[in-house]
Amino acid sequence: MTRGSSGGPPAVLVQPAVLVLEDGRAFRGRAYGAVGGTFGEAVFSTGMTGYQETLTDPSYHRQVVVMTAPHVGNTGVNDEDPESARIWVSGYVVRDPARRPSNWRSQRSLDEELVAQGVVGISGVDTRALT
Repeated sequence: MTRGSSGGPPAVLVQPAVLVLEDGRAFRGRAYGAVGGTFGEAVFSTGMTGYQETLTDPSYHRQVVVMTAPHVGNTGVNDEDPESARIWVSGYVVRDPARRPSNWRSQRSLDEELVAQGVVGISGVDTRALT
């Protein structure tokens, strides 16, 4: 993070990202989670809640999960709800991530957890068009 030019709150560094499908179609957005490259089968999750359980479910190993609900991350992440000890997905695609979690059980943001576990993601994608 860097400070805003007026000396105000930190400005978030936005890094461009792109999701490229096997047929060559590309969806542009912003990096969300870890920055880097990944590969996997795109699958869709239609749940409005339960993203922490989805990410930590071993059945999603090596898959890029696309969240069809427009807003993801509102409840943050906690140490009580995971299905296993780690995130299994190879990538994560969201439309509009929460700027900050707003749940009393939250211990950290979804973005922070993705970074900590090295999971590459992209936000700002029109997941309806992708679906």
